[in-house]
Amino acid sequence: MTQQRTVYRSRCDWSTWLLLIIVIACCFSTLLIDDDIVMPLIVCLSMLVFIAVLYIGTYYCIEGDKLIVYTMFFKQDYPIDKIAKIVPTKSILSAPALSLVHRIAIHFTDRSVLKSVMPLVISPVRQKEFIIQLKQINPQIQG
Repeated sequence: MTQQRTVYRSRCDWSTWLLLIIVIACCFSTLLIDDDIVMPLIVCLSMLVFIAVLYIGTYYCIEGDKLIVYTMFFKQDYPIDKIAKIVPTKSILSAPALSLVHRIAIHFTDRSVLKSVMPLVISPVRQKEFIIQLKQINPQIQG
């Protein structure tokens, strides 16, 4: 018997693209300032590869009774039965979320899940569908 696995990409909105444009502008502005083109070009291309890997590697899976968060090359599992509430947030905390605007904060019943009092902040593309699926697994989730 295989478990159902649903993948939700991290949402990219205007804030994501604005950040990308700023990074690209800063990187390529060094090409105009510096006489040596090789080193700044290597730095620019390295930054673009890093950002591309970050964008491609940030997503969320609901598999069985686990929420799995992928960020670049890292994977973290969270038990859905320990989720207490889900609320929209505009927090700019560092998080596995590409959007700065369309984020949700997931609070857990047990502090040991995150080893912190801070919530898990993510930005799934289909937020309503994501929350409905979590609530189907754990009907006690508030929000």
